Amino acid sequence: MNQFKDTVKSFLKSLGIWSFYISFNEYQRNRSLSKTQRAQLRRIKSAGQVKVFFLVIHDTIWKYDSLFRLLQEDSRFLPYIVVIPFVRNGQPDMELYKKVVKFFGDKNYPRLSVYNRDNNEWLDLQATYQPDIVFFTNPHRLTFEKYYSQIYNSDVLTCYVPYAFVVIHSLRIHYAQEIHRRLWKYFVETKTHGKYATSFLGKFNNRVVVTGYPALDTIFDSSYSPKDVWKVKDRKSVKRIIWAPHHSIEGQGSKLDYSCFTLYADWFIKQLRNRSDIQIAFKPHPLLKEKLYKHPDWGKMRTDSYYRSWQNLPNGQLEESEYLDLFYYSDAMVMDSASFMVEYLYFHKPIMFLVHDELVSERFNSFGREVFSHLYHGRNSNDISDFIDDIVISGNDSLKNQREHFFFNEVLPKGEKTASERIYHELKNVLCP
Repeated sequence: MNQFKDTVKSFLKSLGIWSFYISFNEYQRNRSLSKTQRAQLRRIKSAGQVKVFFLVIHDTIWKYDSLFRLLQEDSRFLPYIVVIPFVRNGQPDMELYKKVVKFFGDKNYPRLSVYNRDNNEWLDLQATYQPDIVFFTNPHRLTFEKYYSQIYNSDVLTCYVPYAFVVIHSLRIHYAQEIHRRLWKYFVETKTHGKYATSFLGKFNNRVVVTGYPALDTIFDSSYSPKDVWKVKDRKSVKRIIWAPHHSIEGQGSKLDYSCFTLYADWFIKQLRNRSDIQIAFKPHPLLKEKLYKHPDWGKMRTDSYYRSWQNLPNGQLEESEYLDLFYYSDAMVMDSASFMVEYLYFHKPIMFLVHDELVSERFNSFGREVFSHLYHGRNSNDISDFIDDIVISGNDSLKNQREHFFFNEVLPKGEKTASERIYHELKNVLCP
């Protein structure tokens, strides 16, 4: 393919139209940009370095390690982490903010602060630091409006990479918000997601770039050295199972109602107390705790006590942060989540989806329904027990071949480049010719 491109390039140069071809391609890529955005592109191209800011609210949905490292290795880019607060009822969650700041500090990421401790003021990003490119890690209105206003600032080019695989049926929330029409680059997971995005974005669809899902790129890195984070180290006699409940509990499910947490919360604890041949890692969705706090049968005291119980059990553990190493050394997953049912395919291990009701598949989009069809389905506790005994422990994974076929043909992009490399090269080719 590269040889063919070189031949075409030489041919166009011989005709004296190579520069015209380049200009036309650039026009096609940027035809839907405003005049000020095009001016911003020209300014960045003439500058010595490009300041790239990643705006982060939750460490649990940080999925850009590989991309950030690639930008760090290129002297033309200056990437920074900017932690912004999660705002609840108009007030920033300072406990979470400090936790996220520490998370990136422990990783030695270059960071810029928008919090002035002296007068308890949250600074304006553009006025303080003048970024060139801003990556949003969450498009939903979870922080102060001043930080989402960056998307409307013509002096900043904005990008977005989904923090999770889009499998839910509500496509408009992922492709038809004002933020999506204002993006400079929207990097999506698969060709199917590219079709979803372009169908909603109309004249802005040339901003959509299919790259793959960068969150899992780390496991393809030859230098990746996973740590065994499981509490019980004896892998021969004890199977490692992840339980990953979604946040969409009844009454607070945003019409998704995937979560079966309230049905099986006590059952999983009972299994840990009665069985010595398994260990289970409780990996709840980051929003589940907040919703349980509001639940009439749970509340803050019961919820906090329940979460602590997982830490105290000898064959149980609570996992609320990074999870690649947890997935890598696991044996199976039981879940009712959304993105995880795709992400766990990367680890080639059996998955059981707990079915809240028989209409659950209708609350997935076409891609999500296809994924769902390749998973084991659990409708009661007996199904979960059978999954553990007959599939996880016995190793009779009858759905493995069809899961693998779907993964390699519909999930993993073709070619040798990772998703992060595709995003990096897109930025480099456009901004640093």
